[in-house]
Amino acid sequence: MHYGIIACARFRTGTDDSMRRLLTGAALALGLAALPALGAVDYQGLSRTTEKVVRATVALDDEPCSAPEARVRRLYRRADREILQALEVYGYYAATIEKSLERDDNCWQASFRIDRGPRVRLRTVTIGISGAGKADRVLNRLLANDDLSTGEGLNQRIYDEFKATLAGRAQRLGYFDGRFAESRIDVYPELLVADLTIDYASGERYRFGAVTLDQAVVDPDLALRYLEFKPGEPYDADKINDLYVALLASGYFQNVELRTTPRPAPDLDVPLTIVLTPAAPRTWTTGIGYATDTGAKLRLGYLNQRLNNKGHQFEFASSVSEVLGDATLSYRLPLGSPRDEWVSFDTGYKYENPEDSRSDEFRLGVKQIKRRWRNWRETRFVDYRRESFRVGDDEGTSNLVIPGVGWASQPALLTARPRQAQRVAFTVSATDELLGSDTAFVQLETSGKLILPLWATARVLVRAEAGWTIKDEFSDLPFSVRYFSGGDTTVRGYDYKSLGPTDDEGNVIGGADKLAGSIEFDQQVFGNWSVAAFVDVGNAFNSFSATSLKTGVGGGIRWYSPLGPIRFDVGVPLDDAPDSFRIHITLGPDL
Repeated sequence: MHYGIIACARFRTGTDDSMRRLLTGAALALGLAALPALGAVDYQGLSRTTEKVVRATVALDDEPCSAPEARVRRLYRRADREILQALEVYGYYAATIEKSLERDDNCWQASFRIDRGPRVRLRTVTIGISGAGKADRVLNRLLANDDLSTGEGLNQRIYDEFKATLAGRAQRLGYFDGRFAESRIDVYPELLVADLTIDYASGERYRFGAVTLDQAVVDPDLALRYLEFKPGEPYDADKINDLYVALLASGYFQNVELRTTPRPAPDLDVPLTIVLTPAAPRTWTTGIGYATDTGAKLRLGYLNQRLNNKGHQFEFASSVSEVLGDATLSYRLPLGSPRDEWVSFDTGYKYENPEDSRSDEFRLGVKQIKRRWRNWRETRFVDYRRESFRVGDDEGTSNLVIPGVGWASQPALLTARPRQAQRVAFTVSATDELLGSDTAFVQLETSGKLILPLWATARVLVRAEAGWTIKDEFSDLPFSVRYFSGGDTTVRGYDYKSLGPTDDEGNVIGGADKLAGSIEFDQQVFGNWSVAAFVDVGNAFNSFSATSLKTGVGGGIRWYSPLGPIRFDVGVPLDDAPDSFRIHITLGPDL
């Protein structure tokens, strides 16, 4: 009964919304039909950009057919002056105009044939900064503007935009007393030249002042460790914005307010007050999903983002499916700057059950994550793994202690359908009997993805990954460190982990090395929907000298839902495979 009521309520809401949209559309249609028809104004001899400016300037463009004759003629006579004023913005001071005005029984029509004539060019350009900003490298980089250089055509819009950009950037860098001491364009129409002069007097640069905390959410020391500046350092609004994003992204705070109040001389500083309100510390998540690699999947998670005022966090994450499942417990604590460095203690269980193999793995580990440069993060880890596995006809139990280090670069924030982005990752791990492991090996892995725009609605996605294992006896490697290929995220058209070296009975037993790549074309068709075509190649093998890559091609559709991109692909294998095609359904971000 409860679910029936919900379904009914949703149905009625949808019906009301549909009716509202229908009535709104009808009202708009009636309103548009009631609008008076406008007269026709035709411009010849103008570029598309210039014509837009002229139409926005000439008052005659907005007159309806029903306008009185006297008014139309008055605006028609005034149009010459308005057109010339609009053209002067772009340096055309010698334009000539031929025009005509006609009227029939239905409406009036005006025509303007325009010869813009020669363009005024910049003869001298003097742009400079005086005051403390004269030595500021950021501001000085703005001074080099190709459109405001000797010999270029005069464009007053670019001139105004340049001034706004310079003044705005100076304000963001703390030159709050900055002003234009001189800013002018001297035009000599008879010579078709202009002299441009800009002198920005920056004044002194303000500095960060005292920082005050207004919060009782976390230890004050933890909150202050989010700051990447100190009182007395030169002010930079970008650092304030970065602080705002970092505090919100921490998960500790529901609302973040940063109050800055510049104080003029003699102080010349910007005190900062940070007001923080707590976020709910505990979150439960549940979900049902589906991917062709794993089948139907159930998810359950719990996160406590603030176990104590030191900022420690606890997380439980689990997923269950026919092919793949795991359960993980993590305890995390911030070190140094909490936006840059964390330590995590993890333990968990994972099972995997592809067609020819089986693995049950218990893991216990510790890792340190630290930001090194821009978006590059370094992860150092030590894992203990106990694994029971069957690969083909081989069965065994392994104990491994694996230290390693990895580096990854990925944008912090991405839209649902990014037009340009990249991700790169490298990992090196190794083990030896001296560490208590049952075997010894060194493993190197790298992967990357690149998204590039083609035109406004199209993009190309390129993916590549490789893995290399240095090992004397491959048969000693457990399932979890062997390489396989095929499936939703490697080579579409083939079953999950169905590609790789086989034993005498044809069972896929994995390889010591792997290589895979993909190129995909994505074209938006309407709204949040797009179509895609792709070519995937890849395989696992025991030596790069014996590489045998498999290829899959196909196409699909994408829906960029509120939960993330949902992909429906049909992959066709071009090499030997049990199926002539496979359907792949995945959910997750493009990177």
